[in-house]
Amino acid sequence: MLQVSPGQTISGVGRLHRGHRNLGCVGYSLEGLSGPSAVVRFDPMPDAANGDVFNLTLEDGQILECQVLNPYATCCAVLDGPRIERRHHRRPTPIARAFL
Repeated sequence: MLQVSPGQTISGVGRLHRGHRNLGCVGYSLEGLSGPSAVVRFDPMPDAANGDVFNLTLEDGQILECQVLNPYATCCAVLDGPRIERRHHRRPTPIARAFL
Protein backbone atom coordinates (compact mmCIF):
# COMPACT_ATOMS: atom_id res chain seq x y z
CA MET A 1 0.00 0.00 0.00
CA LEU A 2 1.05 3.56 -0.70
CA GLN A 3 2.14 5.44 2.40
CA VAL A 4 3.01 9.15 2.21
CA SER A 5 5.10 10.39 5.12
CA PRO A 6 4.99 14.05 6.21
CA GLY A 7 6.93 16.21 3.78
CA GLN A 8 7.03 13.51 1.08
CA THR A 9 5.58 14.27 -2.38
CA ILE A 10 4.50 11.72 -5.01
CA SER A 11 3.68 12.95 -8.53
CA GLY A 12 2.23 11.30 -11.61
CA VAL A 13 -0.67 11.17 -14.04
CA GLY A 14 -3.93 9.49 -13.05
CA ARG A 15 -7.54 9.11 -14.12
CA LEU A 16 -10.14 11.29 -12.39
CA HIS A 17 -13.80 10.35 -11.81
CA ARG A 18 -16.72 12.18 -10.23
CA GLY A 19 -19.39 9.60 -9.52
CA HIS A 20 -19.82 7.55 -12.70
CA ARG A 21 -18.41 10.33 -14.95
CA ASN A 22 -14.86 9.92 -16.22
CA LEU A 23 -13.19 13.34 -16.24
CA GLY A 24 -10.09 12.09 -18.06
CA CYS A 25 -6.41 12.11 -17.20
CA VAL A 26 -4.95 14.69 -14.87
CA GLY A 27 -1.55 15.35 -13.37
CA TYR A 28 -1.41 14.99 -9.61
CA SER A 29 0.95 15.72 -6.77
CA LEU A 30 0.22 13.89 -3.50
CA GLU A 31 1.72 15.62 -0.45
CA GLY A 32 1.87 14.12 3.02
CA LEU A 33 1.01 16.36 5.98
CA SER A 34 1.51 15.83 9.69
CA GLY A 35 -0.41 12.83 10.95
CA PRO A 36 -2.38 10.57 8.62
CA SER A 37 -3.68 13.42 6.42
CA ALA A 38 -2.64 14.19 2.85
CA VAL A 39 -3.44 16.72 0.13
CA VAL A 40 -3.67 16.18 -3.63
CA ARG A 41 -2.91 18.98 -6.09
CA PHE A 42 -4.33 18.56 -9.61
CA ASP A 43 -2.89 20.01 -12.81
CA PRO A 44 -5.24 21.21 -14.21
CA MET A 45 -7.76 21.51 -11.39
CA PRO A 46 -11.18 20.28 -12.58
CA ASP A 47 -14.24 22.51 -12.28
CA ALA A 48 -15.61 21.82 -8.83
CA ALA A 49 -17.74 23.28 -6.08
CA ASN A 50 -16.98 23.24 -2.39
CA GLY A 51 -17.55 19.71 -1.05
CA ASP A 52 -17.37 17.85 -4.39
CA VAL A 53 -15.81 14.38 -4.13
CA PHE A 54 -13.51 12.90 -6.78
CA ASN A 55 -11.98 9.45 -7.17
CA LEU A 56 -8.40 9.53 -8.43
CA THR A 57 -6.88 6.35 -9.84
CA LEU A 58 -3.12 6.59 -9.40
CA GLU A 59 -0.52 5.27 -11.86
CA ASP A 60 -0.10 2.08 -9.82
CA GLY A 61 -3.87 1.35 -9.86
CA GLN A 62 -4.68 2.48 -6.33
CA ILE A 63 -7.70 4.74 -5.77
CA LEU A 64 -7.90 7.87 -3.61
CA GLU A 65 -11.15 9.57 -2.61
CA CYS A 66 -10.57 13.35 -2.56
CA GLN A 67 -12.82 16.22 -1.47
CA VAL A 68 -12.65 19.86 -2.57
CA LEU A 69 -12.20 22.10 0.46
CA ASN A 70 -12.20 25.45 -1.32
CA PRO A 71 -13.42 25.96 -4.92
CA TYR A 72 -10.67 28.54 -5.55
CA ALA A 73 -7.79 26.35 -4.38
CA THR A 74 -5.88 23.90 -6.56
CA CYS A 75 -5.86 21.11 -4.00
CA CYS A 76 -8.19 18.56 -2.42
CA ALA A 77 -8.08 16.73 0.91
CA VAL A 78 -7.68 12.94 0.76
CA LEU A 79 -10.70 11.42 2.51
CA ASP A 80 -10.11 7.72 1.99
CA GLY A 81 -7.50 5.55 0.42
CA PRO A 82 -5.51 4.33 -1.08
CA ARG A 83 -7.64 1.36 -2.08
CA ILE A 84 -6.65 -1.21 -4.67
CA GLU A 85 -8.70 -1.44 -7.88
CA ARG A 86 -10.70 -4.67 -7.59
CA ARG A 87 -11.93 -4.94 -11.16
CA HIS A 88 -9.73 -6.93 -13.51
CA HIS A 89 -11.48 -5.75 -16.68
CA ARG A 90 -13.19 -2.49 -17.50
CA ARG A 91 -16.95 -2.67 -17.97
CA PRO A 92 -18.43 -1.37 -21.21
CA THR A 93 -20.21 1.97 -21.01
CA PRO A 94 -23.99 1.93 -20.38
CA ILE A 95 -24.64 2.86 -24.04
CA ALA A 96 -22.49 -0.04 -25.29
CA ARG A 97 -24.19 -2.48 -22.90
CA ALA A 98 -27.58 -1.46 -24.35
CA PHE A 99 -26.52 -2.63 -27.80
CA LEU A 100 -25.10 -6.00 -26.70
